Amino acid sequence: NLLASFGAIRLVVVTVSFSSESAKVFLSTKGWWVFAIGLLIACFLSRPKKVFRCQLKGRDVTIEIRIADAFEVSGDLVVPINTTFDTDLDGRIPKAHSIQGEFIRRYYDAEVSHLDLDIDEALGKENYCYKEPPEKTRGKKRRYPIGTVIQLERKERLFYLVANTHINNNGVASTSIENLRESLAKLWYYISEKGSKGDIVIPLLGTGKARLSDKREDIFLEIIRSFIASCSSGTYCDKLIVAIYPPDVTKHKIDLNDLRKFLEYSCKYARFES
Repeated sequence: NLLASFGAIRLVVVTVSFSSESAKVFLSTKGWWVFAIGLLIACFLSRPKKVFRCQLKGRDVTIEIRIADAFEVSGDLVVPINTTFDTDLDGRIPKAHSIQGEFIRRYYDAEVSHLDLDIDEALGKENYCYKEPPEKTRGKKRRYPIGTVIQLERKERLFYLVANTHINNNGVASTSIENLRESLAKLWYYISEKGSKGDIVIPLLGTGKARLSDKREDIFLEIIRSFIASCSSGTYCDKLIVAIYPPDVTKHKIDLNDLRKFLEYSCKYARFES
């Protein structure tokens, strides 16, 4: 980029100098300008890109990769939660460094009693089936199926809470790639039937406290594939934003260029079936 910027500036300088003698004299004394301007241009061109977007072929939908905290991105946010919708467990969940914990702290001021009331009301409206497993002796006893989705509105923002993990008596969550696929399929279906048609923001589900062993790149691929497949029957949002937490990029050596290529290929050659 540095050599390209120098070459472009040199071309301009030579052209201007050829057409104007006064400009030639002026530019001959300003050689350091070429270096300074070229360096600035090269730095601008080489800056790390934090947003990649692509238009989905055959649909008025944009899919975007954004390196950002999901809570700082505008749109309806997908929040992963456990199948018993536990929100406390002796204060462990609100304090956890997770999407659910951050959601509780930011939008409920770490007050889980209010959140529990909102969750119970939302579950009651949906009339979901549940079971009470005998091994669950702490926290909430009702366990809902993987992929159970409810929506909450808090502080003028809409949230989709999707159950994608099981949690044990010690507050340890776990899931599998099969659970992820099932929860994603049910999430897209729920939003298509009952969503707001707003932009959707989704983090890389299952990569934190859920202890999913698959790489973050694989989770990204699952999200993109399932979303594109869900658009076969129609569109239910204008934009899907996959938010990747910035420290994860360097910590887990995520190859953003590979993700961009996969996104471009998937959007360009998307096939929709009934």
